[in-house]
Amino acid sequence: MAIERLFDEIDTQSPPDALYERVTFPSAPPDRPYLFVNMVSTIDGKIVLGPRGGTAQGVGGPTDQLLFRRLQRNAMAVIVGSGTLRAGPVIYPPEIPRFVVTRTGDVPLDNRFFRDAPDRAGVFAPAGLPQAQRDRLSAATNLRFAGDTDVDPVEMMRLLRRDSGYEAVLCEGGPTLNDELFRHELVDELFLTISPKIRGGEKAQTIVKGQGYADGQFARMELISLYRDGSEIYLRYRVQRDYSIM
Repeated sequence: MAIERLFDEIDTQSPPDALYERVTFPSAPPDRPYLFVNMVSTIDGKIVLGPRGGTAQGVGGPTDQLLFRRLQRNAMAVIVGSGTLRAGPVIYPPEIPRFVVTRTGDVPLDNRFFRDAPDRAGVFAPAGLPQAQRDRLSAATNLRFAGDTDVDPVEMMRLLRRDSGYEAVLCEGGPTLNDELFRHELVDELFLTISPKIRGGEKAQTIVKGQGYADGQFARMELISLYRDGSEIYLRYRVQRDYSIM
């Protein structure tokens, strides 16, 4: 690993190889955690979500994998979408609280996400979840309700702050969950690795999909750091709260 600092507005003193070992965040809002998203994509903006029961490895290199683990250690809790969990084993250090977000309750309870630390795993689902799924999930894990027919991301973030006291939460996708969080103005930062690969394909997903913004509107980002290891690039963006048409 030979990380090179190209630009950093926050930390110019730490050695580049210590990137993301200790990340400084602004104070969390009073009603929700400070939320940061971490994703990796190819140069053409594609991500990999493996088939159900498969794997999503292969986009980022060894340094990207190291930085993923470092960012996890900077979070008080992690959230992921159910599609990410269905794609294969999701592994976190046992001390990290982790939550999966599901509208239908279709989550694999035999995933290491639950098995490695059952007392630190939980599910967010809507209150309108069918009774059979309620019983299945509540018997195996910590089931929390946010919203009626779909998970309300604002309520979910409020519960994470009010009930658990989490001030810094990491989201690791997938793209549908990212879309919900961005559109509800809940994301504060994005950490993005650009892998020096081209994937192509009309059906290949990007880091954000789903409903998206209205025509002419965007989530505007401010670059606050830029590093590289060879041809792999590591970007850190802070979200600007101006969503007006440019």
